[in-house]
Amino acid sequence: MKQTIVVIGHGMVGHRFCEKLIQYDSDRRYRIVTFCEEPRAAYDRVGLTSFFASRSAQKLMLANLDWYREQGIELHVGDRASGIDRERRIVTSDRGLAIKYDHVVLATGSFPFVPPVPGIDKLGVFLYRTIDDLERIIAHAKEVKSAAVIGGGLLGLEAAKATFDLGLETHVIEFAPRLMPRQVDDPGSRLLVQKIQSLGVKVHLQKATKEILGEKAVEKMVFTDGSARLKELKDIIS
Repeated sequence: MKQTIVVIGHGMVGHRFCEKLIQYDSDRRYRIVTFCEEPRAAYDRVGLTSFFASRSAQKLMLANLDWYREQGIELHVGDRASGIDRERRIVTSDRGLAIKYDHVVLATGSFPFVPPVPGIDKLGVFLYRTIDDLERIIAHAKEVKSAAVIGGGLLGLEAAKATFDLGLETHVIEFAPRLMPRQVDDPGSRLLVQKIQSLGVKVHLQKATKEILGEKAVEKMVFTDGSARLKELKDIIS
């Protein structure tokens, strides 16, 4: 009798686990059930920025749906595993599924850090983590002229390149005294700042956001040093 393995989370890690299990389970001893909170199966999140060029989620997919069917994987997209009953050994989902399991694998991934800044929940503030996030940014970009990216690390610079390519006046806001503070030193950061600003992206170092102002939507950012340079700001990506 097959044992049931429930994989909670179907991002890149959850998908790789399924691949490896199928590779080593030559006798097909396991039934694989996986829950994916997003409305699509696993995709290449590392290459997320390329979505702005192709506008095709399919090009980022790690496997097509036929592959899951061929491998016998029960894939539940758009359905979050919301509970684990360890005594009864049952995983339940938001849609009311109840799957009895022998083993559970947690592959839920990470969560983006959202700075606890007043106004961060206003219309025009976006995360930069999923294809859905990028689709919302693209749609909103048609209605605005400028964007600020909070964070000058690797992902923040990718987001800045994306908004710049969308035709928005783009600002990078970094709390540290240099860009990519975990990867480069001060001389390297100075060269990076020069290169980025030569492309037309504005860089603001040692700027900590104090609050985001606006009636309902974003209008400007205020920094802890009292400055508020980015007036008429309409788009913020965290």
